[in-house]
Amino acid sequence: MKWLVIPLLLSLAACSGTRALQASKSVPQATLEQTVQVGSSTREQVRSALGESTSIRFDSGNEVWMYTYPDGSPGGGEYIILFGQDGVVKKVRRGEVYQLKK
Repeated sequence: MKWLVIPLLLSLAACSGTRALQASKSVPQATLEQTVQVGSSTREQVRSALGESTSIRFDSGNEVWMYTYPDGSPGGGEYIILFGQDGVVKKVRRGEVYQLKK
């Protein structure tokens, strides 16, 4: 059952249309990739290097942070970081943000 937690959290965080999950800070992609190391970076290290951004804390103690980065596409890209209960990065996800045409 625990193996379902990470995919569920990442899929929730990937819902760009959800108002609460919109990233509040844009950071260059190279900076994100150099700063955030799975298994070793802590919340404090990421906050110190990248600053505050949108975050969602779950009752389990896990936390998801979301940043955006410019990537040449109209919507740019998004970078989602999952912190475990211990405050260490457990997983990251990045991808293009798609804009719907009206």
